[in-house]
Amino acid sequence: MVETGQGGPPPRGGDRDRGALLLGVLWAQAGIATVIIFLRLYARFMIHTTGWDDWLMFLTLAIFIGSIIIVTLQDSVGGYRHLYYLDKDAAVRALELNFILRGVHIIGYATGKASIGAFILRLIGRQNMWQKWVVWVLIIFTTLVNVLNCIFNFVQCSPVQGNWDPRVSAKCWEKRAQLKFAYFMCSENIAADAVLAIIPATFLFNMNLSLKKRINMTILLGLGSMATICGIIKTIELNSIRDDPDFTWGLYAVTVWALSEIFVIITCGSVPALKPLWDRYIVRRFSENNSECHGNWFENYRMRHVYHARLQSGSAQARHTPKSESTSRSLWSSDPGVQTTTSTTKHFNINTAGERDIETIQEPQSAV
Repeated sequence: MVETGQGGPPPRGGDRDRGALLLGVLWAQAGIATVIIFLRLYARFMIHTTGWDDWLMFLTLAIFIGSIIIVTLQDSVGGYRHLYYLDKDAAVRALELNFILRGVHIIGYATGKASIGAFILRLIGRQNMWQKWVVWVLIIFTTLVNVLNCIFNFVQCSPVQGNWDPRVSAKCWEKRAQLKFAYFMCSENIAADAVLAIIPATFLFNMNLSLKKRINMTILLGLGSMATICGIIKTIELNSIRDDPDFTWGLYAVTVWALSEIFVIITCGSVPALKPLWDRYIVRRFSENNSECHGNWFENYRMRHVYHARLQSGSAQARHTPKSESTSRSLWSSDPGVQTTTSTTKHFNINTAGERDIETIQEPQSAV
């Protein structure tokens, strides 16, 4: 056991490392977020509507994965163990990596919220100008606050090594001022999530859509508000470790909630963009299969009824004269907006053995 010179009794529970659990959670989130962004871009390329909101969210994913890589490096030096069990060099290295992490992941908040705001701007019509101004002001102000916090993080001590190495003689800003701005940034991000969740409701309910569609779209566009939960918990945890001497141990909770907030922004902010995939591969396929099952059941039932009626009639003409019937089926082309209608004609004969000979002919009629 290597002590850091703090003195006093060892922490309760002994030498434990919470890094493995943290990495398991974060890398699982990274996998889910990557799949969602891939599907988002596929959906946009499919309908040819790729915009800068998609690329901002892609950048957010890159920042998220980069942050997890830093967390992995921090865990490799024991960054999520009790400080009591770390030697001085390991403790300094862990604090240095955490300092870099703070500067990197903050930008992910700005790009993620800017992406959600940009998506909303694409939906706002010309008649909803005040909503457009609110979203623009929110994007600019949120980006400014987060970028300033990132800059302050790097310039608060001179030389910069004083941010993580107590052995370096450095001149730093007052700690209280740093914390106040950090709390302000957290509060502003929470407020931004709430406003971006509410704004869509103010113009969607004026659109010429069914009530069900308006409600569904409002819920989808408001999913980003889930990030406020992570933001609130992160702020509480940040306050709890403010004066904690066992800093590395307390970093676990702050890190998991800080990066989970970015994960929620990516996933919930991308769900509305996945609707074309849902409509094309789930809703339409289900409707087509349901329609085909209904049509086949009715057709088979009707043919069996005609067959038995003819047998009972004993009519020779019924046994040898061909009959036909026509049905219409809607076939969807590869273009989501094109519907082709074909006429299906079925000719059948009932031979002397009571068996049906069926010939099917399909003729295209129209395209809608």
